[in-house]
Amino acid sequence: MPCDDCAAISSLSHATKGHLAESVLFPNKIDTEQQSVVLVKRLLAISVSCITYLRGLFPESSYGTRYLDDLCLKILREDKSCLGSFQIVKW
Repeated sequence: MPCDDCAAISSLSHATKGHLAESVLFPNKIDTEQQSVVLVKRLLAISVSCITYLRGLFPESSYGTRYLDDLCLKILREDKSCLGSFQIVKW
């Protein structure tokens, strides 16, 4: 992923619990193509993170915990001790 994609994953990593986090992750209105691209990248990051977590592909330390309302999400993060997770986040 280019740097814009890393920013999408990074924004997931910094979201906090509550309604504010939901509005940051998923805006109510998408006006531009760029906003649409960012939203798709965030959804893809969440999907890849959930799949790799549920399949146990990387150690627990490779994931951060974020909340979307009452939903707990495990988001893949840059873990330099795990080369595979580091490469996926950079991809």
